[in-house]
Amino acid sequence: MHSSLIATLRTAAFMALVFVGFSAASAQAQTTGTSTMNITVKDVLQLTVNTKTVDLVFATPEDFNKGVSATVNNQLMVTSNRPYELSVKTAGDLTDGTNKIPVSNISAQPVGQGIGSAKLISGLSTTDQVLASDVPPSMSKPITMQYATAAKNEAFLVPASTYTTTLTFTVSAK
Repeated sequence: MHSSLIATLRTAAFMALVFVGFSAASAQAQTTGTSTMNITVKDVLQLTVNTKTVDLVFATPEDFNKGVSATVNNQLMVTSNRPYELSVKTAGDLTDGTNKIPVSNISAQPVGQGIGSAKLISGLSTTDQVLASDVPPSMSKPITMQYATAAKNEAFLVPASTYTTTLTFTVSAK
């Protein structure tokens, strides 16, 4: 009986060692931990004017009778992570240093896809006018601008010269 008890104890001890060994091996084979990830998003709003000069040319009688227009492809490039509004104003009337043409005789509008609620400005001004509102967020969104004059507009019956003003575009996050 004594040897039977010793054999049973040995078997139990062996089984316990095997169980502890497997448990230890299992515990060491996999472990977990946690980490916190933060993503910080800051407001990004960038406007680039790709085409710095807009030319409207009156060269023929037909130009004066029908008006002239110019489409400036990808004149502006906007990046914004929020919806935005695009506006324009001028520094003043068009002038050659002596003579003037009121900027209100020039219309402007953005054309193309994905520019929100685009608006035709029938006459430029020295105060900001909204060209497009509710423009969706985008990365490097090209914006094409179109400028025009009305037919038979007597404001352009001025001495031959180059008349100049500065356009200022503004992008505002909404």
